[in-house]
Amino acid sequence: MSGLFHSLNIGSESLFASRQGVDTAGHNIANAQTEGFSRQRINLEARTPSETRGVVIGNGVFVKNITRAHDQFLEKQINDTHQEAGQSQARFDTMKPLEAIYSPELGNGVPTELDKFFNSLQDLSNFPEELPIRTSVKENAQSVISAFKHVDESLKTQREDINNRIAGEVSEASEMIDQIGKLNIQIKGAETSSSKEVNDLLDQQDKILRELTQKMDISYYRGDQNMVVVRGPSETLLVDRGASAKLDVQKNGQDGLYDVVVQDGASFKPTVVTHSNKRGRIAGMIEVRDRVIPNLLDSNNKMAGSFANSINEVHRQGFGLKDYKETTGRDFFKISDDPSQAVSSLGLDDRIVESTNAISVAASPNAPGDNVGVNNMLRLKEQKVMGDSTLNDYYANYVGVFGLDLVRSQQTKDADDTLIRNLNSRRDSVAGVSMDEEATNLLKWQANFTASSKVITTVDEMIETVLQMKR
Repeated sequence: MSGLFHSLNIGSESLFASRQGVDTAGHNIANAQTEGFSRQRINLEARTPSETRGVVIGNGVFVKNITRAHDQFLEKQINDTHQEAGQSQARFDTMKPLEAIYSPELGNGVPTELDKFFNSLQDLSNFPEELPIRTSVKENAQSVISAFKHVDESLKTQREDINNRIAGEVSEASEMIDQIGKLNIQIKGAETSSSKEVNDLLDQQDKILRELTQKMDISYYRGDQNMVVVRGPSETLLVDRGASAKLDVQKNGQDGLYDVVVQDGASFKPTVVTHSNKRGRIAGMIEVRDRVIPNLLDSNNKMAGSFANSINEVHRQGFGLKDYKETTGRDFFKISDDPSQAVSSLGLDDRIVESTNAISVAASPNAPGDNVGVNNMLRLKEQKVMGDSTLNDYYANYVGVFGLDLVRSQQTKDADDTLIRNLNSRRDSVAGVSMDEEATNLLKWQANFTASSKVITTVDEMIETVLQMKR
């Protein structure tokens, strides 16, 4: 009888293994469209045989474990590429809106308004005493000021928008870091209890890690009991077992923009990682906010300052009409001595605002028909007042450099997107669920279950026969 019960036990273990195989195949099918899910496989192993009456007899099968199809080296490569792709994507996305600021379709850009201003000076050269023409010069000068200010204000608005978006990205990254730490605790518990859910927890954690690598520069490895350790910029410790650091932003004292700060990290004190974070979406946004836009603002200020100061230098030598026909030394524009405040401080001189008679046209006093002064201002359009280029050439050059940078940024983004698609395709071939394969597995496990049931039925009949013999 003991031998029959041994056979019965082998059949029941086989039934359990077959049922577990069906469960695993069903689990795969149910999660075929779940993002980040890795195909799972049941691993069977023969039990250690035993010797009975000098004969070695097999003891059936048992479910050794359930593993997921996972290539850790491919996963690392995907995450490294995600960091580059996140940066290039964010850089392009934040630079693209800046293109509209310099669009020639606007019709009121800096070059257009400068041309209108110099054209009105040409008219003033022909009719230096005409009030309507003087008024036109004044209005066109105000339009030039508005054009410079539009560029300045638009760039600052975009910069502030990027700054706020950085705060949002940091908040999301901080939540991901916290989730990774919590999953560490769950994974540890599942590993200890040999729970089959550990594979699903690992998939969830890998998915969050992929999302986190898109946002910032991190490195990680799996330590004891499959718990992940995550390090961030400046070697800050973001996740260690169940402990998680907090990612936050704080305004810096220089320009009021946000710095990225790791709190309660390895040093147990706030660590500023704004510029040590080299990859990911946050890094791409910070680069545009702190490098691209400031360069454009500096170029706009430099151009406005050179234009206004050059006009003022000539204008101070001339004479106006009526109350101003015998006085000189007047500026056409008022502007700050601080180059970084050139555009924000730019405006018409108060005397010209009050009266167009203050516009200096003549080179001699009491000579209203003299146009020497205005002709000298006209020549500034073709002179290299920007060092080695004219005003329009300088504008075309710095906007062109920005345009090339934008094109390169898009090309980099497209290349990274292609690489990500290829890597994801490779990952799907390794870890993705094939419905045809799972359907085949179901048929296989069904056949196993039927055969195992036959073993139990046969043994049951044999036991019944033995019992009848005893009666």
